[in-house]
Amino acid sequence: MTPRCQLTALLIIALVFPLTGTVSAESLPDQVPRFCQVRTTDHRVAVALEQGLRISATFRELVDHINASDVVVYVSADARALPPGIDGHLTFLSATGGFRYVVVHVNTMVSLPRLVSLLGHELQHAREVAETDGIVDSASMAREYAGGLGYQNRWVSHEHSFDSRAAIRAGEQVLSDVLKAE
Repeated sequence: MTPRCQLTALLIIALVFPLTGTVSAESLPDQVPRFCQVRTTDHRVAVALEQGLRISATFRELVDHINASDVVVYVSADARALPPGIDGHLTFLSATGGFRYVVVHVNTMVSLPRLVSLLGHELQHAREVAETDGIVDSASMAREYAGGLGYQNRWVSHEHSFDSRAAIRAGEQVLSDVLKAE
């Protein structure tokens, strides 16, 4: 667990412990998320995140890199937010308080191996955002991708849809890891 995640866990413990006198010391580590800056409220996405962390070194490295950065990723299972024919998409949400927030929308109706792969692909995009200090809003993200971080996705009609070879490779590697483990 990265120092930032440990600090977050300690703050949560400090806030929760005084309010509940029945919390045992053994139960606290189980409550600390392994992916504190990659967040979701969707059960199927949480299962896919856990599987990716358990099975794929590539997936773990992506999450660790994000956890050590100033990027927070919210993963949504709202397929209605996706362009037609696309199963995953990252958008820039906000930059405030020293953090940059992105939202990943994924289609959870795909198979679990495909969902883990999609998450790997989108987490690589989040890593690209984390590694590019110039990305501070949607416009700067589009400029950075158009300027060489990635390329315009010609298969999507939305004018600001980009992809990167690194994200494609990450998704393929994560899928390979998951399929080998089955």
